[in-house]
Amino acid sequence: MDSASHRIELDPESALIVNSSITAKGWKLERLLQKGKNFVNIRRVSMEHPEMVRKAIDEHEREGVPLVIQDWHKHAQWAKQIFDADWLLEKYGNNRVSVRNCHDRNDKYMSLREFITTSRAMDPFTRSEESERLYAKDAECPEEWRSWLQTSKVLPDDLLPQGTDDLLQYLPQEEAVESLMCYYGIGDTLTPCHKDLCGSSGHNIMCYVEKGGSSFWFMTASNVAPDVAQYFQKEFGEELDWETHVTTVEEFANAPFNVYVTEQRLGDLVLVPPRSCHQVVNHGGLTMKMSWSRMTFKGLRTALHYELPIYRRVCRPEQYRVKAVLYHSLLHYTAEPQPSPSTSIATSISSRMKSLKCLLDLFDELLCEEFVSKRGRQINVLGENRPGLRARPPSLPQNDKGQKIEQSRNVACDFCGADIFQSFFECQSCLSQGAEKPDRYGDGLLICAPCYVEGRSCRCGVMTPVQCRPFVELLQDRNNAANALKQLIEGESRSIATIVAELTER
Repeated sequence: MDSASHRIELDPESALIVNSSITAKGWKLERLLQKGKNFVNIRRVSMEHPEMVRKAIDEHEREGVPLVIQDWHKHAQWAKQIFDADWLLEKYGNNRVSVRNCHDRNDKYMSLREFITTSRAMDPFTRSEESERLYAKDAECPEEWRSWLQTSKVLPDDLLPQGTDDLLQYLPQEEAVESLMCYYGIGDTLTPCHKDLCGSSGHNIMCYVEKGGSSFWFMTASNVAPDVAQYFQKEFGEELDWETHVTTVEEFANAPFNVYVTEQRLGDLVLVPPRSCHQVVNHGGLTMKMSWSRMTFKGLRTALHYELPIYRRVCRPEQYRVKAVLYHSLLHYTAEPQPSPSTSIATSISSRMKSLKCLLDLFDELLCEEFVSKRGRQINVLGENRPGLRARPPSLPQNDKGQKIEQSRNVACDFCGADIFQSFFECQSCLSQGAEKPDRYGDGLLICAPCYVEGRSCRCGVMTPVQCRPFVELLQDRNNAANALKQLIEGESRSIATIVAELTER
């Protein structure tokens, strides 16, 4: 993994998981589905029927309901040799992995060899006297697994991380986020009910199992996310976005919304729609899965309108840098060349026009939020090189050869954790005890503009307004996008006129 990438993982929280004693012992999918009138069996399609798969994916994305595409382990290019625990032990056994004790949510490091050996020796289900059950979640994906995913051409391109339908690919390398991770665990290891980050679309494929291992998924549709949040607050006194409540089968069955249920087995790819609230409980022997997220146009809009306001309210770090993704996607679609004559011009123009229109509308909303009518003592902290969104120090650090090293400085609100895209307030006096006084802007106490408007400030109350770049540059980028969109609209009109003329001549 590129050392410049920013790994996306949740920090361990001080609060313990509520109701962590759930067990999957004795679970059978057919019996589980009978336990709740609101339980729905998740639709399945086989990868052996590509046309059905394409249609099912389109429906999944349109309706926001979960989907399972099965039988990938039957594909001729399935990498059985490397999707193997013993292969991992031989290749990466000495690598350290972070593991979580599902009983108290404490994290620690151990070698992959020690983790697998310990897991294989444990009972597949929780015992009353045990105090530790380890789950390797958010583990770094082996390079060979990553390479297979990206180059084997097994899974559809538009489902891949950094694929054709993933806006995260447009972040500069130094701003990139890593969503591809692995999950290793035995029965009764789990992830509490949660949503994938920032309105992204989730993907999880079962690569390896031992002793009939599987995973049970409890999921909701995208459109009931507010109902789920209200249910958690009313019934459990919990915030869904804190990810601290392990929900029982009975609690799911009593919920006032449909719960989609499935048992994930070897070769099953689970597709998680944006804002789907889901809980995964491992069952039986050791399972190994790859998981990743994509940011689609729909997900980007969802994040800006719904998810980020929730994150601010519950003070949850944003992590996917949604506004930066929007900005760099806008730059990409603005600079994208016109379609060549060899392509279907009308189709290409229409698709790009819709994409650019969506991004431009969202960016206009963002500019309205970031606009400041009176500059005052505002200071721009972005370096001169563009279009990269990099807030750099005035003097770059040097390596041992005296060469300057460009650094990415991602700033976030010290109160709510929101990623700061353009405007913020800073105090370089109110620092934690023992901290050195900052020598550059962006290293002091930072408060985002929305928090400042709500009355949050430093102890002394004297904060300096700061911007990441001259606002006029953002306006210029916006106007360039608008001009590109205008050209596309004119190009589409010419294409339609040409097609009509050709049909008339016939």
